[in-house]
Amino acid sequence: MEVVKKLVSVPPAWDEASQKALLQPYDHIASKPGKNFRSKLIGVFNMIYGIPEGKIELVTRLVDILHNASLLIDDIEDNSQIRRGLTASHLIFGTPMTINTANYMYFGAMEILQDIARDDNVLLRDLMVIFNEEMINLHRGQGLDIYWRDSLPKIIPDDQMYFNMVMNKTGGLFRLTVRILERLTAAPLPFSLVPLSNLLGIIYQVRDDYKNLLDKQMIANKGLAEDISEGKLSFPIIHGLRYGQEKDDTTLLYILKLRTTDASLKHEAIDYLQNTSKSMDYAKRTIAELTALAKSKEYIPCQAYAEASAQLLNVVDYLSKL
Repeated sequence: MEVVKKLVSVPPAWDEASQKALLQPYDHIASKPGKNFRSKLIGVFNMIYGIPEGKIELVTRLVDILHNASLLIDDIEDNSQIRRGLTASHLIFGTPMTINTANYMYFGAMEILQDIARDDNVLLRDLMVIFNEEMINLHRGQGLDIYWRDSLPKIIPDDQMYFNMVMNKTGGLFRLTVRILERLTAAPLPFSLVPLSNLLGIIYQVRDDYKNLLDKQMIANKGLAEDISEGKLSFPIIHGLRYGQEKDDTTLLYILKLRTTDASLKHEAIDYLQNTSKSMDYAKRTIAELTALAKSKEYIPCQAYAEASAQLLNVVDYLSKL
């Protein structure tokens, strides 16, 4: 019992080998980074906020960890087989381990807030509030996305419902970034970039939904029309389902309910969305309209921050490229 007495009198032991074992699912997905879009966006935002480089690096690391960890959970919830051209982590390391690792990394990201705040307890409290609020929003959005998918055809959301869900799910990390930077800036600005971050999240997701069905690079990274296999209610699929309701046509609904991996059925669904419901055209028009809105002076402060505004316009153009 002496060993137990010694053990319980100190913090739990943890070593590098245990850490390495626990991080395997995370390290697998992080071994092939994405396009670092979020890191670049933080740099553009900071042209306005002027946060010291050391703190910006910490914010970037925090957001990167949250993004990668959320992908581990997404792939489980969506039954994804491929991520970034690699076998999904849960198929290699198992679902229980991958869930635990993703949750572990969420708290690892939270720890970075202490490094950002240092000994400023008021700042730490404010950052923790922002972090918790946006993590709640993220899970609300993801939860609705899953609920709609698994309740089909009970609920087929309209555009406003979809945009609100996306603001929570996809816009959460954009908004988290901006809110942290706004709290860290030395002098408060006369405007907020939170509305722009919400809009960027919507554009990002609608474009992602579009490309999932047609883009060759995304097909190479994630497989052919993975959203159809998942039964996901993506933006063009929602439009196609609502068209089917109006026309009493259950073609798309039938294929979605199958959760099929059959390529011919997937191509049939894509053809329906392109040529029957015209949902791909609708998605393309919506992206163009959202892009025009994001470029307006209402969302991008053109006069006082000319260089940053030009870079933000480039970001919007990048997000809208199909």
